[in-house]
Amino acid sequence: MRTNFAGFFLAVGMGLMVMLLGLGVLSMAGLVSIMPAEAFETEQQMPADEGPVAPRSQVAVATNSKPASAAEASAIAAGDALFKGNCAQCHAINEKVVGPALAGITKRRPTSWLVSWVRNSAKVIASGDNYAVKLFDDNGKQQMPSFPQLSEKDVKAIIAWTESQEGNSGMIDDSGLLAKAQD
Repeated sequence: MRTNFAGFFLAVGMGLMVMLLGLGVLSMAGLVSIMPAEAFETEQQMPADEGPVAPRSQVAVATNSKPASAAEASAIAAGDALFKGNCAQCHAINEKVVGPALAGITKRRPTSWLVSWVRNSAKVIASGDNYAVKLFDDNGKQQMPSFPQLSEKDVKAIIAWTESQEGNSGMIDDSGLLAKAQD
Protein backbone atom coordinates (compact mmCIF):
# COMPACT_ATOMS: atom_id res chain seq x y z
CA MET A 1 0.00 0.00 0.00
CA ARG A 2 1.36 3.38 -0.96
CA THR A 3 1.18 6.30 1.51
CA ASN A 4 0.69 9.83 0.26
CA PHE A 5 2.89 11.83 2.64
CA ALA A 6 2.35 15.08 0.76
CA GLY A 7 -1.41 14.79 1.17
CA PHE A 8 -1.05 13.92 4.84
CA PHE A 9 1.23 16.88 5.57
CA LEU A 10 -1.00 19.19 3.56
CA ALA A 11 -4.04 18.13 5.61
CA VAL A 12 -2.17 18.54 8.91
CA GLY A 13 -0.80 21.91 7.81
CA MET A 14 -4.25 23.14 6.80
CA GLY A 15 -5.67 21.98 10.14
CA LEU A 16 -2.97 23.90 12.00
CA MET A 17 -3.64 27.00 9.89
CA VAL A 18 -7.36 26.85 10.72
CA MET A 19 -6.57 26.46 14.45
CA LEU A 20 -4.11 29.39 14.39
CA LEU A 21 -6.58 31.55 12.49
CA GLY A 22 -9.29 30.73 15.05
CA LEU A 23 -6.92 31.48 17.92
CA GLY A 24 -6.00 34.78 16.28
CA VAL A 25 -9.65 35.78 15.94
CA LEU A 26 -10.36 34.83 19.57
CA SER A 27 -7.27 36.73 20.67
CA MET A 28 -8.31 39.87 18.78
CA ALA A 29 -11.74 39.61 20.39
CA GLY A 30 -10.01 39.47 23.78
CA LEU A 31 -11.40 36.05 24.64
CA VAL A 32 -8.04 34.25 24.90
CA SER A 33 -4.43 35.24 25.25
CA ILE A 34 -1.20 33.55 24.31
CA MET A 35 0.63 35.55 27.00
CA PRO A 36 2.41 33.41 29.65
CA ALA A 37 0.85 33.44 33.12
CA GLU A 38 3.95 35.13 34.60
CA ALA A 39 3.63 38.07 32.21
CA PHE A 40 -0.08 38.37 33.04
CA GLU A 41 0.64 38.49 36.78
CA THR A 42 3.28 41.21 36.28
CA GLU A 43 0.90 43.23 34.10
CA GLN A 44 -1.92 42.93 36.65
CA GLN A 45 0.31 44.29 39.42
CA MET A 46 1.28 47.42 37.43
CA PRO A 47 -0.63 50.59 38.24
CA ALA A 48 -2.90 51.59 35.35
CA ASP A 49 -0.77 54.62 34.47
CA GLU A 50 2.52 52.67 34.33
CA GLY A 51 1.75 49.99 31.78
CA PRO A 52 -0.76 48.30 29.55
CA VAL A 53 -4.08 47.00 30.84
CA ALA A 54 -4.53 43.28 30.43
CA PRO A 55 -7.18 42.11 27.95
CA ARG A 56 -10.54 41.05 29.32
CA SER A 57 -9.84 37.30 29.52
CA GLN A 58 -6.55 35.61 30.08
CA VAL A 59 -5.30 32.08 30.47
CA ALA A 60 -4.34 33.09 34.02
CA VAL A 61 -7.12 34.52 36.20
CA ALA A 62 -6.72 37.62 38.32
CA THR A 63 -7.48 37.03 41.98
CA ASN A 64 -8.43 39.24 44.87
CA SER A 65 -6.38 39.07 48.02
CA LYS A 66 -9.20 37.77 50.24
CA PRO A 67 -10.23 34.12 49.89
CA ALA A 68 -13.84 33.39 48.96
CA SER A 69 -16.15 31.35 51.14
CA ALA A 70 -17.92 28.34 49.63
CA ALA A 71 -21.05 30.44 48.98
CA GLU A 72 -18.98 33.25 47.42
CA ALA A 73 -17.06 30.75 45.29
CA SER A 74 -20.36 29.30 44.07
CA ALA A 75 -21.72 32.77 43.23
CA ILE A 76 -18.47 33.66 41.44
CA ALA A 77 -18.61 30.46 39.38
CA ALA A 78 -22.24 31.12 38.48
CA GLY A 79 -21.39 34.74 37.68
CA ASP A 80 -18.56 33.61 35.40
CA ALA A 81 -20.92 31.48 33.33
CA LEU A 82 -23.61 34.20 33.28
CA PHE A 83 -21.08 36.88 32.29
CA LYS A 84 -19.71 34.79 29.44
CA GLY A 85 -23.22 33.97 28.22
CA ASN A 86 -24.74 37.45 28.51
CA CYS A 87 -22.16 40.21 29.00
CA ALA A 88 -18.78 39.32 27.47
CA GLN A 89 -19.86 40.30 23.96
CA CYS A 90 -20.01 43.97 25.02
CA HIS A 91 -18.10 44.31 28.30
CA ALA A 92 -14.66 43.62 29.74
CA ILE A 93 -13.34 44.21 33.24
CA ASN A 94 -10.54 46.67 32.54
CA GLU A 95 -11.29 48.07 29.10
CA LYS A 96 -14.17 49.58 27.18
CA VAL A 97 -15.46 47.26 24.47
CA VAL A 98 -18.94 48.17 23.19
CA GLY A 99 -20.03 49.07 26.70
CA PRO A 100 -17.95 50.49 29.54
CA ALA A 101 -15.33 48.62 31.56
CA LEU A 102 -16.81 47.02 34.66
CA ALA A 103 -13.92 47.28 37.12
CA GLY A 104 -15.06 49.15 40.21
CA ILE A 105 -18.72 49.16 39.15
CA THR A 106 -19.94 48.70 42.73
CA LYS A 107 -17.96 51.79 43.73
CA ARG A 108 -19.84 53.80 41.09
CA ARG A 109 -23.38 52.52 41.61
CA PRO A 110 -25.21 50.59 44.35
CA THR A 111 -26.08 46.96 43.67
CA SER A 112 -29.83 47.70 43.63
CA TRP A 113 -29.26 50.24 40.82
CA LEU A 114 -27.12 47.74 38.89
CA VAL A 115 -29.83 45.06 39.14
CA SER A 116 -32.41 47.50 37.75
CA TRP A 117 -30.02 48.61 35.00
CA VAL A 118 -29.17 45.09 33.85
CA ARG A 119 -32.76 43.92 33.88
CA ASN A 120 -34.15 46.99 32.02
CA SER A 121 -31.73 49.80 31.17
CA ALA A 122 -34.33 51.61 29.02
CA LYS A 123 -36.57 52.03 32.06
CA VAL A 124 -33.72 53.46 34.14
CA ILE A 125 -32.80 55.90 31.35
CA ALA A 126 -36.46 56.88 30.88
CA SER A 127 -36.74 57.59 34.62
CA GLY A 128 -34.30 60.48 34.07
CA ASP A 129 -31.54 59.01 36.25
CA ASN A 130 -28.56 61.33 35.61
CA TYR A 131 -25.95 58.56 35.69
CA ALA A 132 -27.99 56.34 33.33
CA VAL A 133 -28.55 59.18 30.87
CA LYS A 134 -24.84 60.12 30.94
CA LEU A 135 -23.84 56.48 30.45
CA PHE A 136 -26.23 56.24 27.49
CA ASP A 137 -24.90 59.48 25.96
CA ASP A 138 -21.23 58.56 26.52
CA ASN A 139 -21.71 55.27 24.68
CA GLY A 140 -23.04 56.80 21.48
CA LYS A 141 -26.68 56.51 22.56
CA GLN A 142 -26.32 52.77 22.10
CA GLN A 143 -28.67 51.20 24.61
CA MET A 144 -27.70 48.13 26.58
CA PRO A 145 -30.11 45.26 25.90
CA SER A 146 -32.46 44.36 28.72
CA PHE A 147 -31.99 41.04 30.49
CA PRO A 148 -35.34 40.46 32.26
CA GLN A 149 -34.62 36.72 32.42
CA LEU A 150 -31.78 37.37 34.89
CA SER A 151 -32.91 37.29 38.50
CA GLU A 152 -31.52 39.59 41.18
CA LYS A 153 -29.43 36.63 42.36
CA ASP A 154 -28.04 36.18 38.83
CA VAL A 155 -27.05 39.83 38.53
CA LYS A 156 -25.42 39.74 41.98
CA ALA A 157 -23.48 36.64 40.90
CA ILE A 158 -22.21 38.52 37.82
CA ILE A 159 -21.21 41.43 40.07
CA ALA A 160 -19.38 39.02 42.41
CA TRP A 161 -17.52 37.57 39.44
CA THR A 162 -16.51 41.02 38.11
CA GLU A 163 -15.22 41.97 41.57
CA SER A 164 -13.22 38.74 41.72
CA GLN A 165 -11.56 39.62 38.41
CA GLU A 166 -10.48 43.11 39.41
CA GLY A 167 -7.36 41.99 41.26
CA ASN A 168 -4.99 44.87 41.97
CA SER A 169 -5.61 46.64 38.67
CA GLY A 170 -7.46 49.57 40.24
CA MET A 171 -10.79 51.13 39.40
CA ILE A 172 -11.55 52.26 35.88
CA ASP A 173 -13.45 55.54 35.64
CA ASP A 174 -15.74 55.34 32.60
CA SER A 175 -14.82 58.64 30.92
CA GLY A 176 -15.34 60.62 34.12
CA LEU A 177 -18.74 59.15 34.98
CA LEU A 178 -17.81 58.66 38.62
CA ALA A 179 -16.69 62.25 39.06
CA LYS A 180 -19.38 63.96 36.96
CA ALA A 181 -22.62 61.98 37.35
CA GLN A 182 -24.85 62.70 40.32
CA ASP A 183 -28.21 61.21 41.30
